[in-house]
Amino acid sequence: MSYKSCTRRFIAALCIFIALNYLVWNIWTERLLTNSDGLGGDLARTGYITGIKQPRRAYTDLPRHHLEFQDYHDQPVDVLTIGDSFSSGMGGGKNGFYQDYIASVNGMTVLNLGMFDQRQGPLSTIVVLLNSGYLDRIKPKAVVLQSVERMAVERLGRITTFDDTRRIEDIKRFYKEHRENPTYLPPVKFINTGNIKFLYYSLIYRFKDSVNGKVIVRKLSKPFFSTKLDSTLVFWHDDIRNLPKQTPEAVNLLNDNLNRMADLLATKGIKLYFMPSVDKYNLYRDYIIDNPYPESRLFETLRTLPKEYTLIDTKAILAKALSKGEKDIYYADDTHWSWKATELIFNEVRF
Repeated sequence: MSYKSCTRRFIAALCIFIALNYLVWNIWTERLLTNSDGLGGDLARTGYITGIKQPRRAYTDLPRHHLEFQDYHDQPVDVLTIGDSFSSGMGGGKNGFYQDYIASVNGMTVLNLGMFDQRQGPLSTIVVLLNSGYLDRIKPKAVVLQSVERMAVERLGRITTFDDTRRIEDIKRFYKEHRENPTYLPPVKFINTGNIKFLYYSLIYRFKDSVNGKVIVRKLSKPFFSTKLDSTLVFWHDDIRNLPKQTPEAVNLLNDNLNRMADLLATKGIKLYFMPSVDKYNLYRDYIIDNPYPESRLFETLRTLPKEYTLIDTKAILAKALSKGEKDIYYADDTHWSWKATELIFNEVRF
């Protein structure tokens, strides 16, 4: 084969490669991997599933808004919230922060702080704030400790030290420098590995629940989402992978740790609320057709245990609305709940 013939074939193959990427990008993957048509969810991007995307823009129509650390100037507040991505508005869309519902429904000032140490979890953050003396400056009447259900036992159901502390200056510096952006996505060019993944995943989903071991796709008995795939549930694999950690011993230790924390806060006149955010799988589990996966018992176990704190039972509240056919309690394309969930929760839970 001549050099010119090889060159022509190479150029032809390159043109086909570029054209294929451009086609897949423009029809499907640009919507998944960017916010070109509005903010989308982590599950749609990770699983490369176009039919579940719910484009949305971030805005609020509530009368009161919470404070982030950048807006806080050491004044007393009514409620302090500490948690993970659910507390950081990572679902996006309308009224993405549940703290704004607490502020608006109760007429209170609410300050949100992330976890001081992700490895130690939200309970350790309260310990540090308490022992450092910084909690005495914030002077909240209540503390809401939030954790997604799948991480609750790992974060809270273990031996916990209650004597950790930091300098107030170090705490303030950390919160000043660390702020999550729920709408940020890294830039992606139209030629990218996601185009091939999209084509491959679309084929494999016809035969399997999961392609990459991260996202699971199952059919529901009812249409619970306002999307093209309205009866399709997509959830994070860790929702079921972490279920074996929910042993009675671990849940009892979690409860003991919260009771001890509640007692410590009570000496300051502060009430502790624990809000485990029910996993997407757990909430919709009863509606999965031919469900092969085990059930979660975290909420059911916690309900029976003696408490010095107040449990915000997100599963009971949201399951009641789901039984009435309420759609979009969780975003179809995301691991996070929607504004409907937080409105339902905090219309029922008052401070």
